[in-house]
Amino acid sequence: MILNQYGNEIKQDRARTVLARYDAAQTTAENAAHWSMSTIWDADREADPATRSTLRSRARYESANNPWLQGMIQTKAFDIIGTGPRLQVLTPKEKLNNAIEAEFIEWAKRINLAEKLHTLRMAQSRDGEAFAVLISNGNLPGKIKLDLQLVEADCISASYRSEIFAGNEVDGIRYDIFGNPVSYNVIPHPGSGNVTGKGIRIAAENIIHLYLPERPGQHRGVPEITAALPLLAMLRRYTLAMVKKMETSANISGVIHTGDTGDGNEENELDEFTPFSLPRDAFAALPKGYSLQSHAMTNPTDSQRDFALQVKTELARCLNLPKNVALGDSSSYNYASGRMDYQAYDKYLNVERMRISNTVLSRIMQSWLGEFWPQSSYKRIEPLDYIWFWDGRAHVDPVKEANAEMQRLLNGTTTLAIECARQGYDWEQIQDQRLREELREIQQRKQIGLPEKGEARILYNEPDEPQEQGGNNAE
Repeated sequence: MILNQYGNEIKQDRARTVLARYDAAQTTAENAAHWSMSTIWDADREADPATRSTLRSRARYESANNPWLQGMIQTKAFDIIGTGPRLQVLTPKEKLNNAIEAEFIEWAKRINLAEKLHTLRMAQSRDGEAFAVLISNGNLPGKIKLDLQLVEADCISASYRSEIFAGNEVDGIRYDIFGNPVSYNVIPHPGSGNVTGKGIRIAAENIIHLYLPERPGQHRGVPEITAALPLLAMLRRYTLAMVKKMETSANISGVIHTGDTGDGNEENELDEFTPFSLPRDAFAALPKGYSLQSHAMTNPTDSQRDFALQVKTELARCLNLPKNVALGDSSSYNYASGRMDYQAYDKYLNVERMRISNTVLSRIMQSWLGEFWPQSSYKRIEPLDYIWFWDGRAHVDPVKEANAEMQRLLNGTTTLAIECARQGYDWEQIQDQRLREELREIQQRKQIGLPEKGEARILYNEPDEPQEQGGNNAE
């Protein structure tokens, strides 16, 4: 009998009733062990403080001891951040735009903004999340004292176990009824040995939290390399096993065989497991009835290389890195394959830069303008219109790219601003610099008496005038 939601019987034709089932939802003797660790917990319970702490410590251990993983994490951070974001203000007032841009550039250099963004992004890959506190640094040169103090994920935590999931708080982060962070509890680093009492409550407006929520309701991040950690451990064990096998094969040169019956009556009988040394690089006569058999020196490097490549490729997918970028090797690629991989990778970089612009840079800019306006002679503009420029990627074939760029400009399907942004440049600075160079060339030509560039004639190599015969000729 089938009942509806109100408890009433639903009459159906039994011959036509179909009960659909998902194969993946069935638990059998074969798959029970595989699915035994699956849960229906929410995102915060799934990634509770103890679990995240374990994942962070293991990810840091692998990163510190695995050169491939360390290189991939650094490469990803350097590709995303590059030499740092560059600000372009878009108000109609050119002098104000130039003043804000120049002041921000100098401030960013003083606090090493690009380096701190590198560290934040590496921490997100390795630890799953990164925090920064907006502080006032009185020792910072210049009028603007805003600074960025980086904090590890371990330091944002509840002071007591009972506060981990207390009401509207999730492991040190307190939220309002709408899910907006209100304050963060900053404690001394648990690994510093200085764990004393409660932490310091810092208002959310002064904290930057960089992480990628992969599930609705997720408030803390897990390492991006979490799925690859078991594979990295397997790769380490496999590599050590191969090294041990080669060392063992090299140390034991062979065994001695004999046809003796072992009754003790044979002549020149050797005791069991007695070492038998042979001269190096020479033939030796063995005792009567004995023969030497060497161990087979198999070379496992091919299988080890294939296994290591598979693990590195899977690790690269966790970090959204193309294989040639992750391995630093494009020798197996042709031009088209390399371009296609980089096209997908560039889309990912654009998305990551958008996230960093919205999560990190917008918060920094808001606090920075809060100190800039009171000290400037310009009238405050709210909201200030601005964009960020990032490093562009050099084209493999710059001639083809330049021709394509020129064609797009002639067709009117692009603008100078768009094309300069592809390369990470400010189109206004490019245009201003070009005009200054043209003006200087005109002035220099006029000063030394050369015709203007548009009036300059193209000179061709003409044959010399024929010279008159005579003079030096003999009569």
